[in-house]
Amino acid sequence: MGVGIPEGQRRLIEKVIDQGICVRCGACVGLCPYFQFFDGKVVVMDQCRSDTSRCLQVCPKADYEATSLYSEGPDTGENEGIGPFKKILIARASNKEIRNPAQYGGVVSALVIYSLEHGYIDAAVLTDTGNRFSPAGRIVRTRAEVLACAGSRYTASGSLSALNTAIEADMAGLGVVGLPCQMEAMERLKLMKPDGQDRHRRIRLKIGLFCTWAIDYRRLEAFLIQEGINETPKKYDIPPPPSEKFQVMTEDGWRDFPLSDIRPLVQKGCELCQDMTAEWADISIGTVEGREGWSTLVIRTDMGSELINAAIRDGWLEAGVLPDESLEHLKQAASNKRERGRKAAK
Repeated sequence: MGVGIPEGQRRLIEKVIDQGICVRCGACVGLCPYFQFFDGKVVVMDQCRSDTSRCLQVCPKADYEATSLYSEGPDTGENEGIGPFKKILIARASNKEIRNPAQYGGVVSALVIYSLEHGYIDAAVLTDTGNRFSPAGRIVRTRAEVLACAGSRYTASGSLSALNTAIEADMAGLGVVGLPCQMEAMERLKLMKPDGQDRHRRIRLKIGLFCTWAIDYRRLEAFLIQEGINETPKKYDIPPPPSEKFQVMTEDGWRDFPLSDIRPLVQKGCELCQDMTAEWADISIGTVEGREGWSTLVIRTDMGSELINAAIRDGWLEAGVLPDESLEHLKQAASNKRERGRKAAK
């Protein structure tokens, strides 16, 4: 498939997909009609005929100098690893109807619903539960649709394909919830030629999720079947350290597996990632060690500050101060991931 293929598709196949470092973010899917996401995998459908290399420009694992975000490193000093921010809080949803079915305080669900119902965004791109197939991107507009997507997945979802679908449908005022690699892909979109800035202007809010790594869905599915779990799990969880557990909720309750059994299922491309806290988002959200049911909120932009302040003012979020000890743990963990990613990239 190498002869006559334009540079973008050829390099993406040879340097990312064939090398096994694709993280299934979905940024190329729908941007190029010849890439599709199916059941946990990006599939090449046919030979591309375009010479724009847009797929290569947005891919967070592609070595494309014009859109690279890490040539000089995005931050230095005491916040190395976390990236720039205005403020860090802890928070949880005030409404128990939102908080209870969600995970770690329901902050993401609360913010997306609040943004939709108060006009900050017109629609949101989330990740669904997957049902029979792997989790995938979904465009939502209502409270019920948001709550149907609540919970953590821990597997790659290709959800930016839904963002590309929304943009192709001429939608604007979009909110996107995603992993650090997906936040990076959207930041690279600004630099993409010829139409990256026009496409990026459709995105109004970016909520990033802390992530150490994501699991290859197909390998996880095979592992669970081997362990006697044949139905689609209801929920997944990785409790904060020092638990070292991967938890799966089935019809019969929770099953615990040592993280040492799960780490071999992690995507190879995650080893190259330098970003644990989704530094290219407006707001980044993750767990709080020692505070069950609460989330850490890293507020990075004016848009992020405006939204969080309004949600607290209107009683949608309960918020507090992140303890100094937790902040130091966060900085250390983020810095460690940055260093591991840099070493792997070399």
